[in-house]
Parts: sequence; structure tokens; C-alpha cells
Amino acid sequence: MLDFLRIIEKEASPKKGRIEVEPEFRVVKTKDLMVRGGKFYAIWDEESKKWLTDEIAVVDLVDKEIKNYISEHNLWDVAIPKYMECSNSGSMDKWIKFVEKHMPDNWYNPLDETLIFSNSEPRKEDYSSKSLSYPLEQGPTDNWDKLLDVLYAPSERHKIEWSIGSVVTGGSKTLQKFVVFYGAPGTGKSTVLNVIQDLFDGYWSTFDAKALGSSSASFALEAFKSNPLVSIQHDGDLSKIDDNARLNSVISHETMQVNEKFKSAYDKSFKTFLFVGTNKAVK
Repeated sequence: MLDFLRIIEKEASPKKGRIEVEPEFRVVKTKDLMVRGGKFYAIWDEESKKWLTDEIAVVDLVDKEIKNYISEHNLWDVAIPKYMECSNSGSMDKWIKFVEKHMPDNWYNPLDETLIFSNSEPRKEDYSSKSLSYPLEQGPTDNWDKLLDVLYAPSERHKIEWSIGSVVTGGSKTLQKFVVFYGAPGTGKSTVLNVIQDLFDGYWSTFDAKALGSSSASFALEAFKSNPLVSIQHDGDLSKIDDNARLNSVISHETMQVNEKFKSAYDKSFKTFLFVGTNKAVK
């Protein structure tokens, strides 16, 4: 049972002999629900061992508890279930009021700040909503070796593999560095960046490097609102930086004020590690 949920019975009126079975949402110090800014953020699913961010998951989990309650108390002959999936039951309205009006913000940790591999055993404390499709284990890297031996000198290959390794180990969340692939078109920048995208599928996002170096780009940090572990731009431009404060703060994981379109500003630090491909030298 979800710790913020209680299933209750009410005598159905005017249908005597029938019982309404409905959810009651409790304002408690919950470990199964996260609310941020008066909005649903995530709910813990014990079966999948993941934090789910799709609010429809709440409907599925709560309705499952209603069905379990009716079965456990052998009430199918008399029960009138107030499922959340039924819009006329009023349960969804109660949920929205509960989250937006009654439940204080209680998001303990941003989600997906730790990589979960297919052979990992995720825990609630990992705050994970996703996982990678492959295991973390020893194995041959013949194709990678062939590709990198053609594209990069050993010293440059070492930098690339070091940066990828820092994301795997979690070191990238505190390292104050970023990676620039600089060279003429057709020299393999996007080839390696595509591999990095595949390696961290679901944990990366795009961003605009030029906007980070511009003092007039007020929404430049919006690209990091999901707090990705990796941010990539294949064709960036850092040749005309007029203000490096925001760029340095992202790289240093400092707390900054974030402006999103049509939303109130808020303070946030980002764990992301930047990879930029460019044909122009960085200023």
C-alpha cells in the first residue's frame, strides 16, 4: 500500500446495501510520493522498482489498490468502486486538490542522477525513473578500438575515454570540465558524439552552447531543466563568447537562477557534463 493512500468505505446513498470504495489521500510525511512546486513530480512503484513521472501511473497504482481492497474484503457483490480512471467518480478531482492545495513540496532528490545499468538492482534511494539497455561489465571493444585508432591520436583518445568514464563512475557530477571536439567537417566529431548518445540513452539532452556564452539569452538554462547527466551539441559555436559567467557556472555545477518560458524563476544546480562539437575555435 502506498503510504499516503488509504482505501475507505462509505455507505452508498440512495442504494442501500451497497458500499462505495474510494481512495483517501493523506497529508503525511510520505516516502512514496514527490511533489514539486504544487505539482506531481514522481511516485514510487514497488513492482518495477522505479520512480514513475507519468501521472497516469498514479491512476493505475491507486486503482490497483482499490481492486486489491475489494478482493481482500470480499466486497465485489456490494462494492461501488470509485476508480480514478472514471472521470465521474470524483477521485481524480480529489487527487488534484490533494496535490495542488494540501500536499507540501517534498521532493527529496532530483531523479536520474545515477546511471542504472540493466544488471543493476535499483533501490528506492537511487531515485531512478529509467535504466540503460545494457549491463556494466568487462568485454571486448574491437569496433571502438578500430574507430578511435583511425580518428584520434592516443592522447586524444585518452581524453575521450576519460570523460566517458567520468560519467559512468559519477565523477562528472563534480568535475569542473567540459569537452570540445574541434576540427574541420568530416573529421569524426559527430561519429563519437553519436556513440556517447547511445551509451547514455535517456540520460542526455541537447543544449545551445552559443546561448550559454551570450548575456542576452535569458532562457539558455531551460535546456537543462530535466537535469541530464550528459548534454551534447553536435555543431556548437563558442567563438564569440561575450559573457562566460553562465557557461562557467554550468561547468562548475553552481546554483543558478533558471528562467523557463511561462514559469516562475527558480534556483537550481545541474550535474550535467557538456560535450560540444564545433568547426570554430573556442574563444
